[in-house]
Amino acid sequence: MPKSVTSAFPPFTVVVTSCGRFDLLRQTLDSLLANIDVRPEKVLVIEDSGDEAVRDALKGLDANVEVIVNEQQLGQMNSIDKVYAQVTTPYAFHCEDDWQFERGGFIAESFAILNARPDVSMVGLRPRWELNPLVRNMPRETLGEVEFFTLDPRLHPEYFSYSFNPGLRRMAEVHRFAPMAARGCEADVSFAFKQAGFRIANLEHPAVTHIGWGRHVDDPSKRPKARTILAKLNRSIRKRIKRLRRAVGAA
Repeated sequence: MPKSVTSAFPPFTVVVTSCGRFDLLRQTLDSLLANIDVRPEKVLVIEDSGDEAVRDALKGLDANVEVIVNEQQLGQMNSIDKVYAQVTTPYAFHCEDDWQFERGGFIAESFAILNARPDVSMVGLRPRWELNPLVRNMPRETLGEVEFFTLDPRLHPEYFSYSFNPGLRRMAEVHRFAPMAARGCEADVSFAFKQAGFRIANLEHPAVTHIGWGRHVDDPSKRPKARTILAKLNRSIRKRIKRLRRAVGAA
């Protein structure tokens, strides 16, 4: 961790979901711990591949790391519920195994936003150009020296109220909407947060970029990834029907 790392904030846990991509996982954690500005109480890694070799892949990290290896593959949402049941701090920094952190200061900035904005469910760190085109031009806001923007949930029937992208969040909301797996996928979780009046904030100056392009891992709890034109068409139709129902208040 950087020499300037501080503990002068509420305790939080870094939670990382992983599934067999140990090279990306190590790159994610190396870059995170090299840039993190507030010392976490613990780093919790849940490995869904069942491969105990993840422990060797994480040796030597400058942090208190605890690894949970699922005996059977549970899928993303069930793994999230399992690992969050072990979190005892009031905040968590959620992260998946395919991100590159590129600057410090983002934890302190995120705390400032969460403390000032009870309607914000989590604080994202991605650059505008990586976000959904619907929200790339949201107006900049300031909070002291912190620059950020909030995503408008009205722009989509499901998105922009919650995400499992890297970001700090309150455990109070995690507990409130758990179990996540019972709600479905990430979009379904976001829809639940949307109904409760939450939105996502995102730092104006990005701190992370995605490095998992082309390394998709199939989730056993979900339908297999659509790979044919017909399968992609069927998936698109199902999604559009569900979103239309939610847009008109039918679901």
